[in-house]
Amino acid sequence: MAAYFQIGKCYENMRNWDLAKNYYNRIIDASPSGSVNAKAAQYQLHYIALANEDYVSVLDSTEGTKDPYELIFRAYAHFETLEWTESQQAFKAAEALFDYDHYSKQIRPFYKAIKTAENAPLKEKTPALLSSLAPGGGFIYLNQKENAMGAMGTSILLYAAMLTQTTITQKGGLPIVGNRQKMVPMAGDIILDNGVFQSSPGYPLPNSLSLDSKSGSALIPPALIALGLYAGSMWKSVHDIDESNRKLVQRYAGRVTVKLPIERFMDYETPDFIIK
Repeated sequence: MAAYFQIGKCYENMRNWDLAKNYYNRIIDASPSGSVNAKAAQYQLHYIALANEDYVSVLDSTEGTKDPYELIFRAYAHFETLEWTESQQAFKAAEALFDYDHYSKQIRPFYKAIKTAENAPLKEKTPALLSSLAPGGGFIYLNQKENAMGAMGTSILLYAAMLTQTTITQKGGLPIVGNRQKMVPMAGDIILDNGVFQSSPGYPLPNSLSLDSKSGSALIPPALIALGLYAGSMWKSVHDIDESNRKLVQRYAGRVTVKLPIERFMDYETPDFIIK
């Protein structure tokens, strides 16, 4: 069994999880329930599940356990899933079962970490809504940098289009019935001076005919798009509050488990080679 355990550890260090689990399961199948070999292999399976963020598997397999090491794995799984009360209860149960000062010193930092996480300053909907009054401001408040840059860039392009877009229209009335040559310039030598057509030989034009530029109608499409983008940005900023808060606390939990890794508790007895 010791050989199987060491092979499993080697595959584990290589992050070849499937082969590692295969050897640990062999040990469990070949060893009496509750033996050192079986328990050590089961602990390693819990460790692999935590490493692969399979927290549900850890919680299911440690349900109702009275084993202090399994309670530690269970506490870590609850901590990673942001279930603070359940995590604290599991840590306290493990501390009571260990009943040893060494483990109490290892566990106590988690009580402080859980309290800090419970009182973490979270994002609120009102500031997110107010921040959204500026294009991309709501996303900046939620620390969603890519969304903020996208919203700001799109808004700038739309506003630029609105400010520069114009249409050319006819100024002055022309009768529908009449000489077409008097209504539409058809010669290549027509002169346009300051927006007014000048008379040309052979093509007399009415003096009232001129061109006028208007931007009102051209503003409507980009204005509607900008309004839709603006409203959508505000809605998404408020809608993403819960998810943003969850990610914020998850980052905190991740930093805690990096600083206080599960390996600190993995000092249980393991299969060993017997030299006769």
